[in-house]
Amino acid sequence: MEVMGLGFCLETCKPYFLLTLNSLFLAVFMILVQYILSKGVVNAFALVVYEHIIATVVLSLFAFFLERQKRPPLSIKILCYAFILGFLQITLCQLLLTMSLQYVSSSYQSICLNLIPAIVFVLALTFKQEELRFCSTNGQAKIWGVISSTAGVLVTVLWKGSIILESTNFGSFQATSEGTIGAVMLIVGLLAACFWNIFVGPVIRLYPAELSLTAMMSFFGTIQTAIVAAIVIPSSSWELQWLGGLVLLAILFGGIVVTAFSSYVMTWSIHKRGPVFTLAFIPLLIVFSFLLDTTVLRDSAYFGSIIGAILIVVGLYLILWAKADDKKKNEIRDDMSIDSPLIQP
Repeated sequence: MEVMGLGFCLETCKPYFLLTLNSLFLAVFMILVQYILSKGVVNAFALVVYEHIIATVVLSLFAFFLERQKRPPLSIKILCYAFILGFLQITLCQLLLTMSLQYVSSSYQSICLNLIPAIVFVLALTFKQEELRFCSTNGQAKIWGVISSTAGVLVTVLWKGSIILESTNFGSFQATSEGTIGAVMLIVGLLAACFWNIFVGPVIRLYPAELSLTAMMSFFGTIQTAIVAAIVIPSSSWELQWLGGLVLLAILFGGIVVTAFSSYVMTWSIHKRGPVFTLAFIPLLIVFSFLLDTTVLRDSAYFGSIIGAILIVVGLYLILWAKADDKKKNEIRDDMSIDSPLIQP
């Protein structure tokens, strides 16, 4: 009984742990990419292609060995879905977000990424993937969770407040005057990410092999990005410089840890818990980015950023509580339907 209880506890905590770890890895990677792009030692197109070549190989190997027994037969329909999802997730979202780091800081990007849960929540309501009982406690928690997270983003962007920690970094990356270009890239990338999160759930139900589907998405996204890169950038841009090994580290970390791990975790979590639960962890990204900026890059810490981070975390836990309440009620409803007699009096 104790073993079963421990297994149940680990299975319950698994999505919380993996999604939190995913946010931490992404925050580290964003700062690393921002730094090497600011040095001009690698092209953003080439970086994304190299990352996803590695990610595709890693995901394909894991899918081949771990899903050999449960992988359904492929069809043209599933391949088309994987092609479209790869286009949304990699060719649009990840490519544009990586390119935007040439124009805006990683902290600013992490703040904008926190708008995704609110957008996905609205899209989930539109596509009837999410229920909202406006007058219930559950519905109010979801609404106020989104409002609190959005307010935290706005506070962080619009109000700096007094300096809590003075910057000791004199060589950090600065946003260029072409910030508008970066903002447009961010908006398009965020919208692509939102639609990917909405559409991937139904596709997984048709093809319930998360690793295999993720590998196919990575493969198609890599091919698409490579074709675009071959047209847009010169051949000399494919050459990589060493920069103390940071370029190689960024490619390996991005391909193996961030892209492969993140793609699988997001796909698996959406299948298990739904898009709103999965994206409720994105606010942690701004918290990790803030901590890394102040401790690693030694950037200034502002009072407004701390208040914004608190509001975002409050919104996160409101949404998590509402989703946990949904899951509990659904389980009770399922148990009642199973135990009920076949013939009602």
